[in-house]
Amino acid sequence: MITATSQPPTTRDETLIGLVAQAHCWMADLVSGKAGTIRDIALRASLGESDISRFLPLAFLAPDIVEAIVAGKQPVDLTTEKLKRIRSLPHAWKDQRRLLGFPA
Repeated sequence: MITATSQPPTTRDETLIGLVAQAHCWMADLVSGKAGTIRDIALRASLGESDISRFLPLAFLAPDIVEAIVAGKQPVDLTTEKLKRIRSLPHAWKDQRRLLGFPA
């Protein structure tokens, strides 16, 4: 039975969660000095420097966006591929929400 208050089932996207978590780890490595440069991270991760540079801003996603992703409550079209294609993540959280399909 479906009622008006029923929530859609949650679907955790472990790859999406992993990408956001990895961005946080890389940022922590830079801040702590464990990694001196993006090149250091790229070499350790076997990725290109441009990939690391593109993914690092995900460490600055609005907290409610991260919580939604971890809970599997992100918009259906918010996928790892969509995040990877974003050229420039807005700094303002309200702009991030709009770009990624969350209510503003």
